[in-house]
Amino acid sequence: MDNMVDTPGEIVRMFMSALETSEWENASQYMADHFLMSGWTPRALNKNDFLAIIKGLKEGIPGLIFNLHNVQEDDGVVNGTIKMTGYQSDSFILPPLGLPPIPQMAASINMPTEDVTYTLEQQQITTMAVHAGPDGGIRGLLRQLGVEMPPIVQ
Repeated sequence: MDNMVDTPGEIVRMFMSALETSEWENASQYMADHFLMSGWTPRALNKNDFLAIIKGLKEGIPGLIFNLHNVQEDDGVVNGTIKMTGYQSDSFILPPLGLPPIPQMAASINMPTEDVTYTLEQQQITTMAVHAGPDGGIRGLLRQLGVEMPPIVQ
């Protein structure tokens, strides 16, 4: 029997690829309406806020890549690792985080490897949980650009 349904691992790979290539509509289609991303930012992000953060990052770091690897899937859960790299060539803003505009620093980022877990329901990603270490997450990325992120009150 020829099954044309994509596996959870394939869906995650296509989603991360769409983010890397700034195909926002395509990326959005892989995300459930109740999508929630946690662990990479001070507070969990819904679908719209997550896409706004990635769009902002891609404006300032157009070559930003996630380097998703070590992908393993088990019953609707996909585990992998990401290692974000890129070069900041422009200023950018991240409205969902309430930060001032991030100036153009002409700096490279080379983030530590971070574990990430995706859960899927009905062929869509419902959660993306990044297990960011002390030098990871959005704080680590901004620190590599020479910007200290103020504490955010939730």
